[in-house]
Amino acid sequence: MTSLEKIEYFDDRYRKARAELGGALPGADRIGEFMSHWYTAVNSADIDAQLAMCTEDILVEDPAMFGRFSKGHADFRRFAEITYTAFPDMRFEATAAPLIALDGNRIVVPWHGTGTLTGGISGWPPEHPEPPVAATGRRFDLEGMDTYEFRDGLISFWRISYDNFEMSQQLGLMP
Repeated sequence: MTSLEKIEYFDDRYRKARAELGGALPGADRIGEFMSHWYTAVNSADIDAQLAMCTEDILVEDPAMFGRFSKGHADFRRFAEITYTAFPDMRFEATAAPLIALDGNRIVVPWHGTGTLTGGISGWPPEHPEPPVAATGRRFDLEGMDTYEFRDGLISFWRISYDNFEMSQQLGLMP
C-alpha cells in the first residue's frame, strides 16, 4: 500500500467511524480551527470562551486535582479561576498536530506549557480545601498532552497529562 493509499484508507475509516458516532468530533477540516480557538481561550484566561466549547457536564481530570475531577461548568470555572490566579502568565502551545482516534470521538494534543507560581493556590477541592500553597515565584516549563473527548461537537471530557512531580519540583514545592 502506498502512502497515499494509506491516507485514503484511514480517511475513509475515520469518516465511517465518525458517521457511526453521529459526528461527535468536529470534522477533520475543523479540528485545527477548533483547537486554535481553544488555545487562544486558555492562554487569555477566557473561561467563558472555554466553557462555550464544552458540554454542560464537562469532566476534567488534571494531576493537580489528586484524583478528583472537575464536573460541570461551575466546577470547571472554580478550578480555572484558582489556576489562573496561581499562574497568571500560564501559556500552552500545541507541539504537534492533534492525533485523531479512529473512532472519531477523541483527539490527543501534545503540548509545551510554561507559567510562574506568583499567586498562590487555595480553595481546591471546594468541598474540603487543602491547605493553601504560597506563591514561590518559580516557573514551570513542561511537556504534556491533553486527551479530549467530544459530544455534539463540544468537549465533554478533558484529561490533562503531565508529570506533576516534575512540576512540583520546578515550582519549589518539593525537593
